[in-house]
Formats: sequence, C-alpha cells, structure tokens
Amino acid sequence: MKPLEKEANWALQKALQDNLITEEDTAVIFQSWNQLEVYLTHLKNSFPGDTLHAIAIKTNPQPKVLKKIIDLGFGLEAASIEEVQLAIDAGAEFSKIIFDSPVKTKREIDFCNQHLPGIRLNVNSLEELKRIPKNPSFTVGIRINPMIETGAPDIYHVSSDESKFGVPIIEKKQIIDAIIRFPVTQLHIHAGSHMSDLGGAIEAVKSLMELAIEANNTLELNGIERKITALDIGGGLSPEILGENQESNMQSYARAIIENCPEIVNFKLLTEFGQWCYFYTGYAYSRVEYSLTRGDKKIIFIHLGADFLMRDAYSKPRGLCFLTFDIKGELKTTTSSLFDIAGPLCFAGDYVTKNQLLQDPEEGDWLGLVNTGSNSIGLWSRHCSRMVPKVLGSNMNANALEVLSERFNPFA
Repeated sequence: MKPLEKEANWALQKALQDNLITEEDTAVIFQSWNQLEVYLTHLKNSFPGDTLHAIAIKTNPQPKVLKKIIDLGFGLEAASIEEVQLAIDAGAEFSKIIFDSPVKTKREIDFCNQHLPGIRLNVNSLEELKRIPKNPSFTVGIRINPMIETGAPDIYHVSSDESKFGVPIIEKKQIIDAIIRFPVTQLHIHAGSHMSDLGGAIEAVKSLMELAIEANNTLELNGIERKITALDIGGGLSPEILGENQESNMQSYARAIIENCPEIVNFKLLTEFGQWCYFYTGYAYSRVEYSLTRGDKKIIFIHLGADFLMRDAYSKPRGLCFLTFDIKGELKTTTSSLFDIAGPLCFAGDYVTKNQLLQDPEEGDWLGLVNTGSNSIGLWSRHCSRMVPKVLGSNMNANALEVLSERFNPFA
C-alpha cells in the first residue's frame, strides 16, 4: 500500500473514532499535511536555494492550506484579484505573491500599486503595459508565449500561436521595445500543464533567458540602468510519485535547466507549480448511498462526483485509487466486481469512473478516493447547489486530525 493510501486508511478510522464524521457528513475531504510538506520540500531542494516558489492558489484555494504553505516559507501565485486577497489573508509577504490574471482591471492594478508594494505582477499583453503606473510600487513582468510543443493535452496547451496567454516570442522586437519604454524587470512563461516533454519545457526556459539577456544588452546600449532581474518559469509538470532512490522528474527538470541555461544563475528564479505539489497529498471519502444492478451493470451512487472532480467528468479520469471500507471504517476484503461509480448531480455525465474493480460496496459503506489533492476543491461546481463537504487536515505522523472547514448545512 502506497504512503497516501496507508494514511487514508488510518485517517478514516481516526475520524470516526474522534467523532469528526457525523451522520450529516455524507462525504469528507482530507488534506495530508505530511505529504504536502514532503512535496514542497522536494520542490525546494530541487532548485537553487534562492528560488521563489509561488504555489498556484487555483489548484487548492482552501484558506488553511494556503496558510500552511506560507508558514513553510513558500509564496503563492494568484490568477485573480480574489486569489490575491486569499494570499494576503493567508499571511503572504507581498513580494512572495505573483499576480497573473490575464484580465486585470485598471482598478485592480491601481489597488496593487497603492496597497501591495512589492507584489509581482505579470502582464498578459503589451497592451496591458499601458495601464501600469510610470513608477509602480510593484515588480512588472511580461508573460511570454514560447510557442513550442510541450506534450501537454490540447485542453491545457497554452503555447500555440493562437493562445490567449502571453506575447508570442516571435514578436521579439516589439517585446524589447516595450521593455525599454515601460518599467519591466521580470519575464514570465508558463508553457503548459501536464507537460510530458521535458525537452520542450527546457527549450521554453532557455528561450526566455535568451530574450532576457538580449533585452538587458539593449537596455545597457540605450543607457538605461534598469535590467531584467527575474525569470518566472511557471509550472506545469505532471504529478509523480516520489521514489526514495531515484531521480524525480522535478529534479531532472531543475538539473537540466541549470545545465542547458547556465546563465540563468544571474537571474532571480521563480516557479508556479500547483498540481505537482498537491496531487498526491489529498483524498476523500463518500458514503455509499445505493448499490444496485441495472441490466448487466453494477452501479454505486456516492456523494462526490462532477461537483468535486469536474476534470474527471468532463475530460478524463485522473487515475484515482479507490478503497472500499465498511461502516466502521475497516478495509473490506470481500469479493470484487466491476462497478460504475455515479455521482450525486442531476446530469447524465456525472460518473467518477466506470468499470472500476471494487470490493463489493454496499449501502452504508465508505468509498475512499485517493489522489484528489489538486483541482478538486478549487474547481468545485455549484451544479445542483451542492456545497463543499467538511475538510479535515491530517497529520498521521502526529496521530492528529483537525477541522479545516465545516460542511455547509442547508437545514440548520
């Protein structure tokens, strides 16, 4: 049994014993503090020591999770002004917040300038630079579209020539002209999500660094002391299980960047990883409400579906691990059968997955869904007006659970 599955087994029994799960809790979401710290520490140790790692808020915006990240010394990346406020509420230093929304309003930019000195703001277009104050109190960056193939699925591919994100790198002359005219000191890329081609990702970083070097040379030739001092390389690596005696993809990526881009040490390095940090740090449980047979199909109905796992329902299942427990929280060892796992929403596509081998679940059992740490709470759907269940923080090493947020009770 893998570490997160082992913890999930322990956490359900602990929550039941401590009466943290009540009759009203049809589902419970767990955040593993131990595994989150493992992944964040691994990320930090993979890169040069002065790298700012700003973890993407959208991947998991639970306030107490964000606070934990800040307490561990990391920054936060915000894709909206609302996420900027979440970062502030979590206690983030302004200089450790990266604001990346592609549709910032003039009012939002003015707010940053007046109230958030030191925040790092990446513009999404050269047109947006016209909204930047002449002497801003914040760091100004430009998002660059590297226009390369990274192996990301089409739905997550942001580096095509028609992408809504960033300034195409082929517009290099216009970019450098803008760097001369406006107070830009940072360049940014985010080549894609679920990137499978590390070679393409490294080429994107290299092209960003070369652009920064050329821009700095041009600034110097024009007698301008200002320089590009920081490179924000975004995130986008696919989640992975960390092995004890083998190099991780994250370590390979960081090492290859330094090897292929040796001059990058002359810049402040920033990252914006999200899913990689969270994927293997979360799990959830739902009561099995019904277990029935329809023709040749066996179906179980649970209380988490496309509301919690929107990407799984609308694109493809992410590779969850499923565990079946009885009403007392004991792992079931009965015979196994293939089941479709139906969610609670009133629409035909609400299936967590189909033809999943399970230890014959019955009404009242618990179904564990492991590897739900990323893009679940953050994408919660209000379809059918279902609300987020109770969220618990889990520290197996300390044999402790804590309530991070209560379930919304519409009958209270």
